[in-house]
Order: sequence, then C-alpha cells, then structure tokens
Amino acid sequence: MSSIDLEKMTKEEALEYMGLPSDANDFIIDEKFWKMSKNLRGKNGEENEEALNELSAVYNIACGRRDEALAKQEAYAKEKKIAGKTKGEWKNFFSYEWFKILVIAIIAVCFVSIIYSVFTNRYDVSIVVFGHMDVETELLGDSVKSDEFKKPYVTYVDLVVPNDQQITQNIYADQSFASAMNSYPNVLITDTMTYKYYFGYYHDLEGVYDSIWSSLSSQEKSVAEPVYLSEREAFEFTEAYYKEIGMADGTKAEECDPTPILIGFRLKDKESAINLGIEEKWPDTEEGLIVCINRDTTDIEASQKMVTSIIQRAAVR
Repeated sequence: MSSIDLEKMTKEEALEYMGLPSDANDFIIDEKFWKMSKNLRGKNGEENEEALNELSAVYNIACGRRDEALAKQEAYAKEKKIAGKTKGEWKNFFSYEWFKILVIAIIAVCFVSIIYSVFTNRYDVSIVVFGHMDVETELLGDSVKSDEFKKPYVTYVDLVVPNDQQITQNIYADQSFASAMNSYPNVLITDTMTYKYYFGYYHDLEGVYDSIWSSLSSQEKSVAEPVYLSEREAFEFTEAYYKEIGMADGTKAEECDPTPILIGFRLKDKESAINLGIEEKWPDTEEGLIVCINRDTTDIEASQKMVTSIIQRAAVR
C-alpha cells in the first residue's frame, strides 16, 4: 500500500508524481494521465486496482478538481441556509418543482373552498357533475330544491375523458375533480362517454332501487332506465386508455369481478338534460346523462331521495 498522503498532497507534488513540470496545462495533464492509466487498466490484482485509484486521485489534484471541490464545500458550509437549503438550492428547487407546487396549491384551494362552502352554508346535499358538458349550476340546484333539501350544493368539472376527439380542456380538470370528490358528495351526474372510466366512485344501487323506482310515475320512468356495469367491463373498456397515459398498474381482466352492479339511471333524451340545466358537448355521441350515488356518501337515504328528485325534474314536459 502506498505511503502517499493524498489529503495533504499539493498540486505541485501531484504534477511531480506524474512526471510533469509545474507549469503543465490541462491538456498535457490529461494526456499524461491517459498514458499512465492505460498501463494499469485491464490488469487484475488488488495492488493494480489500488495503483489506478491512487493515480486517479493524483490526477484530480494535479488538474485542480480536488481543490475546486473542497472550495465549493467550504463555501457551501459557510453560506447561510434557510430550512437546510441555500438560496441557490431554493432557487433550483422552485425552478424544477414550481409546477408540482402550483398543482398542489390549486388542489388545496379547491378543496378548502368546497369544504368551506359546504360547512359554512350548511348545504343539505351536494351534487358533483363531471364530463364534457355545460352546466348551469344554479339552475340545477334550484331544480332539485324541496322542503327537505332547501340548499343543495352543485359543483361542475369539465372532464374530457377519453380525448379521442382532441378536445381542449382545463389542464387542472383532474385536480379539480379530485378535490370535488374529497367533499364526499351525495350524487354524481356524468355522461355516457365518461361514466365507464370512474367505476370506483359508484355506489351499488341494488338495495335502494325498489325505493327509487316505486316513487316514480309512469311518465318519469319513461325518461330513465337502469344502468349496469361490472368491474371487468369497466376495466376492459378503459384499459387501452390507461396504458396510453401511463397509468396501467398491471391488473389483468380476469382479476376483475365480472358481476354487473346497478350503478345509476340513464336519462335518455336531450330534453331531460335541458330541464336540469345541462347541455352535453360531445359530438356524435349517444345522448344521455347517468345519475349515480357516490360510493363514499355519508347519507345514503338523502342521496337516494336526491336521485329520485333529479329524475322527476328531468321528466317534466
């Protein structure tokens, strides 16, 4: 093992070690290092490896890289830090992370706004409308008011999924939707193009179907029909899309439950949507809104009454 103290070695000593004059430039130092290391590379043995490591360390000293790194470390140690980072590090952090921070801030603002609205205004029930539609939220809210639900809360997200038709949408639509769902709405309204992509949000209505359907008149039943969807069907329908956007998790179709469940009611015609203040915007797509109950609702009874009320309002002619 060499007795050279690499930590204390000066640049002049490093140049002498390499057999170079004290005024050798970087090009000469590089050429010399290449020639010396060439004789050591490719040879086996612990001593040979140690010699190559020593030569590499001497080379870094000779060309000034070691001293430059030490100077940076010393300057960094002396520089004032805020929360463990220097001003330069914070600048780099915000340069690369600003978009993530902005998205998080938008989600937080949306979430706080929704929660604040729900609790400070003491809304009776809440409805989230999502899909590619125009929604008059006040009209929809007014249309489902009743003696029991005097202050329904309605929020809307223009969510374009899938986007095969290259439609422009708000780049923060997904974040807005996530925030809206975090408020635990009672009822969800979406369109026939979108609903299969959000299977995990729907409550199985089998237990409340009879109560809802028996509350409707023949006219009201004529505008609505039950919608069934299985986990497997939803997966097979959306698999290609999630692969395309890099969100596939390796799940296979056979791992999904093939049993269809009742996820909601389809309002079959355009006039029903207009009665609710909703205008669908998908071109060349089957008309119809899907009215569902949120899987995470905290009040299933209020939710089923709201679904009934929405169908009744949609059927007015």
